Amino acid sequence: MKKYFLSLLVFALGIHCVFSQTSGSLPVKAAVLFTNGVGYFSREATVNGSGSLELYFNTKDINDLLKSMVVRDLDGGSITAVNYASREPLKKTLGGFSLDLSDDFPIAALLSQARGETVEINADRKYTGAILGTESRPVSTGPESPYRDMLQEEIYINLYAGEGLRSIPLKAVQSIQFQNPRLRQEFEEALALIAASRNTEKKSVLISCQGEGRRRVQAAYIAETPVWKTSYRLVAGRNGKHLLQGWGIVENTTDEDWKGIQLELISGMPVSFAMDLYQPLFNPRPFVPYSASRNLASQSYDQGFEPAMEIDEQARASHKESAADELFYESFAAKRAAPPPAPAENIAQGVNAAASADAVGEFFRYTIANPVDLPRGRSAMIPLLNEEIEGERLSVYNESVHAKHPMNGLLLKNTSALSLMGGPITVYEGGIYAGDARMESLGLGAQRLVSYSLDLSTEIASLGASQPEVISSVRLNRGILTASRTLRREHSYTLINRGEGSRTVVIEYPASADWKLAEPSSFAERTDSLYRFRVQTGAARDSQTVFRVAEERVLEQKIGLSNISNDTILFYSGQKNASSSVRSALEKLAALKNELADIARSRQAAEAQVSSIYREQERIRSNMDSLDRTSALYQRYAGTLGDQENTLADLAKTLNNLGKQETGKKKAIDDFLANLEVQ
Repeated sequence: MKKYFLSLLVFALGIHCVFSQTSGSLPVKAAVLFTNGVGYFSREATVNGSGSLELYFNTKDINDLLKSMVVRDLDGGSITAVNYASREPLKKTLGGFSLDLSDDFPIAALLSQARGETVEINADRKYTGAILGTESRPVSTGPESPYRDMLQEEIYINLYAGEGLRSIPLKAVQSIQFQNPRLRQEFEEALALIAASRNTEKKSVLISCQGEGRRRVQAAYIAETPVWKTSYRLVAGRNGKHLLQGWGIVENTTDEDWKGIQLELISGMPVSFAMDLYQPLFNPRPFVPYSASRNLASQSYDQGFEPAMEIDEQARASHKESAADELFYESFAAKRAAPPPAPAENIAQGVNAAASADAVGEFFRYTIANPVDLPRGRSAMIPLLNEEIEGERLSVYNESVHAKHPMNGLLLKNTSALSLMGGPITVYEGGIYAGDARMESLGLGAQRLVSYSLDLSTEIASLGASQPEVISSVRLNRGILTASRTLRREHSYTLINRGEGSRTVVIEYPASADWKLAEPSSFAERTDSLYRFRVQTGAARDSQTVFRVAEERVLEQKIGLSNISNDTILFYSGQKNASSSVRSALEKLAALKNELADIARSRQAAEAQVSSIYREQERIRSNMDSLDRTSALYQRYAGTLGDQENTLADLAKTLNNLGKQETGKKKAIDDFLANLEVQ
């Protein structure tokens, strides 16, 4: 298991890699290019014995490598170690050495960092001792100096040698050699890191291999690559047979030449993403103070008074667990020692002058028959297909493309042995260029329309119209009237043949989810956004053919019957698409509402009469206040008031009776509607 994970890590660092001159090269042997912008590269080389291989790769590719790389020693060897340059900032890395070279320190500052280290200094003679430090002293410039009246600072190295303390002027020192081998090694490693950091585009990785004799080492990885593309040449023929030639377009954007590699092109879109695995991540940890336990007091124990008991069941189970753990770890260690199984090899075979094809999951793979040579920075067109396929000649009309003429086209059927990835098609007819077309991916046996030029021999006049809405049905259900209104729109196409012979025209008509096709009853094809209808023109020149498309849309309107007016009831009962049951129910409802209206009118008339009498009584009483009670007029007013009171009493009885009738009629209507279900 450990060896396997090391192999994965080694593979992740191998993109665009070249082995050092001393170890040989690891050339690309196979490449698989995908249409989502990634490539799978496989490399293989032969090594002899144990050693190390150095590779160089682009910094931008490291994350893909760490995510996908796989390396195998195929003949019994193993990968023992992998070392690669960290992405940790150089200054931080250098700060971890015994001598900090993260800045451009002068020699005196470096020697100050090395206090206590034993050095050998070569000056006027050799001095060996431990560095105490450095100091700066003012020194006279001498009488011959133009600055003889000034003092200069001079640096001295203070050394504890065998003969005692010595101060050596730095300007007299010719060389300084550290006597500590570990310090010398760190110093050299730090200088090597500084030198390597100048190249920010390339990083190196050192892979250590262990084994005997000659062995094959194989590495594979995923890397970002240009999307490979397809283009086609179509020679339009007769009798439904046409020559289709397909080419795959690939680019070598790696840092090395491809020489005799096995190339595969895969049409598919695997999920691929980038993740920053190269950047070191530091997760801050909380600081927890060390907890020191208090010293325990000395204890004394009483002597036991019962004999020792056997180990209880819980202790027995604990013992069994421990034994099982030992067996588990022994078994696990044995499994780790066994090498992991090797992945299955690809045994796909190619054919000459074309590509073999097979399905790989949800993808489709083209295996190029012949080895491919492609220098770096160059592109190539590789033949994939060169055979006859079936295709029906026709014209394709879409009003939004051209309002007057359809497009010359073909209904291609993939009768080849390959699934065809989408791409541009250049069409030739009669030995000359006829136009360009675009084709979406086409599976085995599938059909696809392509168009390449304007059909000037066919004219089409397009005219649209809307029809008045029609109430198609009326339903009554528990007090609700539901009326279905049907909207209809029509579109007519007049096809005029200006050439010789009949022509098949495919008319593309916009499809909408809200509208249902009413005419014609069928279509040749339906997509998410349109219908396709096949129409045959007349064979004679200037013959006209009319094709009509009609769509309908049904809208529903709901009306509460309890508050519906009689005019509205009459309107819906008079619709020709209303059933006799609906008409009968509406007529009964109208009669009930008329009866209710008659009662309401009688009640309103009685209420109006009462109001009129009350107003008259107020007038009479006002006049009586100014009259002598013994006068004839006063007596007449008194008689009138008496008669009116009798009338009011009769009207009160009438209103009470009418109120009961009105309440009863409303209940009758509500009961009728509550049980009404008619279609």
